[in-house]
Amino acid sequence: MSHLVNRSQVKVFIKAKLATLRPGMEEQLTRISKQALDNYEARLRIMIEDDIMTHRSCGKTFDP
Repeated sequence: MSHLVNRSQVKVFIKAKLATLRPGMEEQLTRISKQALDNYEARLRIMIEDDIMTHRSCGKTFDP
C-alpha cells in the first residue's frame, strides 16, 4: 500500500517542531524512526476512515 504522507517532509516537520517546542532536543534527537512514521500514517488512515463512516449520505462532495 502506498503512503499517504511524504515521509521526508514529516521528518523535516518533526525536526523543525523539536527546535521550536523543545529547544536543545533537536541536537539530541537526530533521527526519526520508521515506527514513528508508520504510527503517524496509521493514525491518519484511521482519521480518514472515521470521517468516511460518519459522513452524511447525500451530496457529491466529501466534506468531513
